[in-house]
Amino acid sequence: MDLLPALCLCLLICSGAAFSHQPGSKVTRKVVREDEDALLDCALDGRNIKDEVFDWKKDGSTEVFFYKKGSHYLNGLSGQDGHFKDRVSHFPDQLEVGNASIVIRKAQVKDSGNYSCKFPFHEPERRGQYELIVGAAPQPFISLNKSSDGVLLQCSVRGAFPKPRVEWWDAAGNVLDAEPKFTQKDVSFDVFLQTTVTKSGFYRCVATQEEIHNQVYAETYVPHPGAASEPSVTNLKQTKDWALLQCVVKGVSPKPAVFWKDDSGNIVDSEEPEVTERGGSYDVVLRTTVTKDGFYHCVVTQDDIKHEVSAKINVFFGEFPIGWIITAAVLGAVVVLVGGIVLIAVLLHTGLIKCNRGSNSLTSRSLDSPQPHDQHLREALPV
Repeated sequence: MDLLPALCLCLLICSGAAFSHQPGSKVTRKVVREDEDALLDCALDGRNIKDEVFDWKKDGSTEVFFYKKGSHYLNGLSGQDGHFKDRVSHFPDQLEVGNASIVIRKAQVKDSGNYSCKFPFHEPERRGQYELIVGAAPQPFISLNKSSDGVLLQCSVRGAFPKPRVEWWDAAGNVLDAEPKFTQKDVSFDVFLQTTVTKSGFYRCVATQEEIHNQVYAETYVPHPGAASEPSVTNLKQTKDWALLQCVVKGVSPKPAVFWKDDSGNIVDSEEPEVTERGGSYDVVLRTTVTKDGFYHCVVTQDDIKHEVSAKINVFFGEFPIGWIITAAVLGAVVVLVGGIVLIAVLLHTGLIKCNRGSNSLTSRSLDSPQPHDQHLREALPV
């Protein structure tokens, strides 16, 4: 393609300039984002149109807005398509200067299409034509899964319009080999794209919509397949004077360096690490004995892949003060005593136990054993 025609085509697309739709008409492309307001212009040569008629339609037949000498869809006139109900307004204070423009509030993807403004009793009756594009450009969603070949990167873009181009890029901007799968719902698109990578680094899922000059992306970091996960730390044994701590790292590559550190970041003297190699990956066990309270950290570093991870454990050698123990015992005795008093009060109130006057003993009555007055009462009752 020659440079001059190509430049003209680029200017036409980028500026949203009008293009021929049918003989004698001019169609203007209007692009807005979803949930923005879409303004569509139309005018009748600056004359007063309060007593005129103008009609806005979508795709040639769908009623968007109709005005007739002061009556319209917002003040009782019927006939408007339900999709546009209470969403389209005009400029009543500018009718005297011929303004028949409308605003579509909170534009939706389904609003995309061709719009025409007509003055049916004037020549030419058609005063404006638009191709409205309502762009939806949601952020891509990324997920990672380990596979036998490396790391499987998955990207999904849902509800996009116009149809996007979706690609996986590496950190250098190279496009990775991947075949997108498209699903169309009404006029919007869902896109699913996956690829497998074997190198650590940053990767982007990029969605491009050239029609609305929009590009969005999401980014993720893929660690080295053998990068160490958080180590396992345990307190193997503790006395009042020392504690034996153990750190275990399994299945990592390349070979890691493992240290015990105190909470200030100082390296703690440890035993020689126990290292086991299995098919190029390493298991490491490192123990240390500590004699002071505090947090201790097992730190695993892999300089070759610039990776570091750690886990911590708390060690406490102190004893509970004797005063705390005595206080706890006294409080427990008080709770038991109060509970007993409350229980006796409840039993007295319900009559399950009686207090004999002149005696220090309590007598109880079983609900299952009838008393003498109970027997008389039963004999008096009819059978």
